[in-house]
Amino acid sequence: MKIRFLELCPERIFLLGYELKLSPSEDKLLRAIAEGGKSDIDSLTPLLSEGVSRGNIAVHINNINKKASKISGRKLVIHKSSRYIINPYM
Repeated sequence: MKIRFLELCPERIFLLGYELKLSPSEDKLLRAIAEGGKSDIDSLTPLLSEGVSRGNIAVHINNINKKASKISGRKLVIHKSSRYIINPYM
């Protein structure tokens, strides 16, 4: 799946042509958000291991954004209207 600047391959994710190295949890979250279905905290929490709290979602999103900003200089995932979305201004 390819979204202008984001390419989701089965094994890897590329941002602006550069590999975005994510943890398994970050990978699951980003794929769910990019696919547009599950993007609110309640829908994303079950994707992670048992015992993971809602607060951990924000930590993982922050980690995704830190890694993405090293490539693009911007946040990749933003919070809008109680949902996480891919930043349209990348």
